[in-house]
Amino acid sequence: MSFRKIDYLTWARTFMGRSRYDLARSNVKAVTKEEIELTLDQIDVSIPDPQGNEDLRQLLAKRYGVPASCVFITNGATMGLFLACAATIDRNDEVLLESPNYEPLYRIPMQFGANLKMIERRFDRGWQIDLEELERRVSRSTRAIVLTNMHNPSGVATNPEKLRTIGQIARACGARVIVSEVYLDNVFASGHKPAATYGDHMVSLGSMSKVYGLGSLRVGWIVGSEEVIDRLKTIFDYVAGGLPGPTQSIALAALKKSDVLLARCRDIVQRNIKAVSEWIKKHEDTTWIEPEGGTVGMLKLPPHVEALGLATLLREKYSTLVVPGDFFWVKGFIRLSLGVDEEVVRIGLKNLGSAIEQMRSPQR
Repeated sequence: MSFRKIDYLTWARTFMGRSRYDLARSNVKAVTKEEIELTLDQIDVSIPDPQGNEDLRQLLAKRYGVPASCVFITNGATMGLFLACAATIDRNDEVLLESPNYEPLYRIPMQFGANLKMIERRFDRGWQIDLEELERRVSRSTRAIVLTNMHNPSGVATNPEKLRTIGQIARACGARVIVSEVYLDNVFASGHKPAATYGDHMVSLGSMSKVYGLGSLRVGWIVGSEEVIDRLKTIFDYVAGGLPGPTQSIALAALKKSDVLLARCRDIVQRNIKAVSEWIKKHEDTTWIEPEGGTVGMLKLPPHVEALGLATLLREKYSTLVVPGDFFWVKGFIRLSLGVDEEVVRIGLKNLGSAIEQMRSPQR
């Protein structure tokens, strides 16, 4: 079996961490062991349970309101997506996928031989899923609807009533809804719930990487029906042997302090949203749909400013890194990190303004 490279991840490995003002990262800045008050006696060095640390699974089960048998610990959210798709999709199955989208959500179902149909999220509709379009696109051949909530790359949230309706549409045609929720714990508004709480045909994917600041742990999880969990256990045996015990115990310690870590993330992101909004007011030919949480946002560029060229100019002349929207299948936009230090955002935005002016007047 041949695997096509994932262009965005190839680009990220090449350029991230090499610019002074990195506005391309999708996670909040890393936490320290002092911030989670981690001590050596909290770290379990025992042989890991292939299903995941029992205490960690129980903690997640309580948060999602499901039995621990409906929780499976994975090597990060991308591994979770791979397993969820492998447990759901066969060759030639129909899969509905949002656009713009995070490229692995596109490549993984394609790798399993799925026939992809796109559901367009449009800027002029606030990047929201249109339920009428979804109902037109879904069919009896649909086996999965794959989404992000909060949406990557825009940072908008799907409200609970709409998510419930999406689940009802899927159930009616016998499809499963797989939702990457790696940003959802930092949604600002109250009332949002994980997809898995809306029925056994809904699957939630979570992670420590984005809003908890622990990306180096590579800890994620899947929450779904016992049928789904049983299927992916078999698949997991082919691709991994379980996470190290110390990694899982650090994740457990961090989740026990989730209120503190999420307050930290929210403070960083809200400061940066304010900084971007202030910048936009001074650059009226740029705009965005203000994110509702998470750690990323999508900026609409002025007409005739091409995102790939702008990103290259920023990187090479201003040591500033942004993600061109082209990697999410949308032109004329860039994705910005909201999880870094405010000073990095403010200087990065200043450089962005200068680069846009240079592209408008290349003779200068």
